[in-house]
Amino acid sequence: MKKFKDYIYTILVACFVLGAIFLIKGIYPFGKNSLIWGDMHDQITTFYYHLYDCVYGNNSLFINFFTGDGINFLGIIAYYILSPFSLLVLLIPRSDIYLMVSVIIACKIITSSITCLYFLKTYFKNMPSLLHILLAIIYAFSGYSLMMYQITPWIDAMYMFPLIMIGLKKVLDLEKPTFYIITLTISLICSFYVSVMSVIFIFFVSFIYLLVYIKKKEKRKKAIINLGLSTCISLLISSFVIIPSILQIKSSSRIGVQLNDFLYSKMGPIIDKFSMFLFGGLVYVGIVLLLKSYKKHKQFLKFYIPTLLILLIPVIIEPINKVWHFGAYVSFPYRFGFITMFFLIVGAAYFFNSYKDFKPIIDTKYNNLISIIISVICLITIFFLTYKYHLQIEKYLYKLSLSFNKKLIIILFILFFISFISMFIITIMNKKLSKFYLVIIFIISLVHILSSSFIYLGMSEYNGILNKEYDILNEVYKDKKKGKNNNYLRLKNTMDSYYMITNNGIVSNYPTLDHFTSLTSKSTLDTLKKLGYGSRWVMTYSRGGSLFMDSLFGTGYLMSDKQINNPYYTFKKTYQNNYLYEFNKNTRFGFLIDKVDNLDNKSNSFEIYNSLYKNILNTKDNLFEIDDKFNLKNIEVKKLDNGLYNYSIKDKESYLEKTIKITNKKNVYIQMIDSGMNNKNKYTNHAFDLYINDKLYIEDIFKEPDNGVLDLGIYENESIKIRIKLKQDVNIKSIVLGYMDISKYDSFLDNWNDDIDIKFNKNKINVKVDNKDNRNILVLPISYDTGYKALNNGKSVEVLKVYDNFIGIKLDKGINNISISYTPNGLIVGLVISTLTLVLSIILIKSGLYMKIVNNTTISNIIYPIYTSVYALLFILMYIILSIWFVLSYII
Repeated sequence: MKKFKDYIYTILVACFVLGAIFLIKGIYPFGKNSLIWGDMHDQITTFYYHLYDCVYGNNSLFINFFTGDGINFLGIIAYYILSPFSLLVLLIPRSDIYLMVSVIIACKIITSSITCLYFLKTYFKNMPSLLHILLAIIYAFSGYSLMMYQITPWIDAMYMFPLIMIGLKKVLDLEKPTFYIITLTISLICSFYVSVMSVIFIFFVSFIYLLVYIKKKEKRKKAIINLGLSTCISLLISSFVIIPSILQIKSSSRIGVQLNDFLYSKMGPIIDKFSMFLFGGLVYVGIVLLLKSYKKHKQFLKFYIPTLLILLIPVIIEPINKVWHFGAYVSFPYRFGFITMFFLIVGAAYFFNSYKDFKPIIDTKYNNLISIIISVICLITIFFLTYKYHLQIEKYLYKLSLSFNKKLIIILFILFFISFISMFIITIMNKKLSKFYLVIIFIISLVHILSSSFIYLGMSEYNGILNKEYDILNEVYKDKKKGKNNNYLRLKNTMDSYYMITNNGIVSNYPTLDHFTSLTSKSTLDTLKKLGYGSRWVMTYSRGGSLFMDSLFGTGYLMSDKQINNPYYTFKKTYQNNYLYEFNKNTRFGFLIDKVDNLDNKSNSFEIYNSLYKNILNTKDNLFEIDDKFNLKNIEVKKLDNGLYNYSIKDKESYLEKTIKITNKKNVYIQMIDSGMNNKNKYTNHAFDLYINDKLYIEDIFKEPDNGVLDLGIYENESIKIRIKLKQDVNIKSIVLGYMDISKYDSFLDNWNDDIDIKFNKNKINVKVDNKDNRNILVLPISYDTGYKALNNGKSVEVLKVYDNFIGIKLDKGINNISISYTPNGLIVGLVISTLTLVLSIILIKSGLYMKIVNNTTISNIIYPIYTSVYALLFILMYIILSIWFVLSYII
């Protein structure tokens, strides 16, 4: 028991900090609030619901047919929630999953303290237990964990890193690689993206370690073989996660590297990177005093200073930081910050481990009294600033950047500085690490940790909104489960996106086009944009489109935060001022056609709708009338080289206007088409106000996510005047109106008799089609992927990619029994590589053949010069050339 005493105390301290914050803020299990904010709110929490439904329901770990228009889910799980702690959600009712996420984060933070403590006790045995515990707690509650915890898998990489470093030292010291392989493999599986940054660091730090600590060149050569072989084994064992995930990332819609932005990024968001280090004042006390006694610790500092520079230079030189992030990132500019914090702690631990050699700088008989006075002043200051400014800081944290308010970063700096300077003065007055000193230091550090945790953990102001959203979605889920709603008909969500998570369908269990993940397929996003649905960056929305397109997508329900008056929807139920409606006409999931048109040759969504209408009905008639003629008032239009038109305002009252004479009954739609590049939508946000008959109908047209086709209502035998007020200069492709003939649409719905019976089960789709009219192709409104395989009446058939993005199956005449299954691209190859590598590596290590390879002189003589050449090349390109360019970028 004595052996585990420090671990128990560390867990208790970590639980005390978390328990205090959870209790004060009413976070589950002490209330209904949670730690959720940012990407945890918009993306990650919903993925735990999908995991739950995979275990207890009918969902698949491989695919989710019902979010977006169907998405490979293996990469998403690997990217976000492939952690043993995720299994905690299986222990509670489904409705409480969003609350359990807070417990998952707490467990990961506590685990970080345990693994850091294990490292510190392994290598710094002369340090007092209280300092072991304190430094481990500082790592667990460092800036990285408090600022980055919303991306839950990054904390998995953080708690695995101290263990990887123990394994790395064993490898470089030519011991067996088993511990290193196991820990690095687990980290790569649980958090492969950030763990790859750990591999980058391992590459850079290993050579520094070998130069400083391994004097014999022959041993260095062997260590390089040991390192390279063991790292490759870890990467290959992780292939079943890494290969499918990388293939999915490659096809995603994330913004790529913009060379100009990369080279001229200068310091980047320096404040946000810098703010990550405003934690753990005791760490900097140890480092300052370590550097002061440089001569006594020369060898360690020869290793330590270059290592810290490798990690800290990217904080200042943004192009180097972006290389660490594979060329680009969004919102989180220092994702390997846990490595830096860990090595700052290592420096402090090294100093305190050799504290007996330290002579106090200030030595008076009033040392203890001065220490108490300083401590009291420090604690009062921390309490006051935290109480006064925590809500203001929280507001700006929610914007994912503190750079919006310089005053708040100064407050955070003062909180850090007062704890640092207090502990520094107290430390330089102490002759030894007495119990009095340790208690004083522990109290100051703990209070600062509590202060930082109180500020960063949980967003008090937003919990009410979040709770309301999940209460609504959980209620919708319960009603759907006990009702007889068709499982595959989609829900169109027109609720304000700022008050309803984009991934609402995963929680409510209603299929929907709404979806948000960093791995959203570019093909899906571009196609839905062409079809007139709203989109933003990596988000797709069910908003937009048209009644006709909704019918083809199998839309059977609509939810709105406003009461609607639409003859095609019947009211069902109210959910806290949100209204659920059911489509009251015939709708299908899938349709039959004879030929497929290319969407790229259509200039707007209405042309695509007409093409689909003709193909389904096999007619030459159009459903939509298209009109792009407007009268311009105080607007100058100029065609640009990129095919867009520049609309520039010449007066406060600048607008486009048109009077439309509606004959019979028509649904009027409008579409404003920008560059087609989703990441540039922001340039046309809020550019227009739209008036109908001189009344404001829509303010800030093209705002997120309403940047698709907009419904202007149904009109019958009347004239309407449309005025589009331009509020800023914009570059767009066109502004076009579409008038859908209601009588033709009604006829289409009433006579649409495609006989399609479809069922979804895990990663399979079973479809029965009675092809009475001998049509050629069944189209399913599900995103195409190379991982699909299909059988028709027992025979293998090709899964076609139709309309740029959807699944098509060639049909036989008469009855077609189609079975479609999905396996993520790269999974089988990854599993084969992982299995073979695991078996082979066990044989190599157990038989002793592994160490024979490491000790083989011929192999080491070949590998060593290759390694050193690659190292030199990467270091020169990444650190020397980019540093020179960084300086020149301020001149050029």
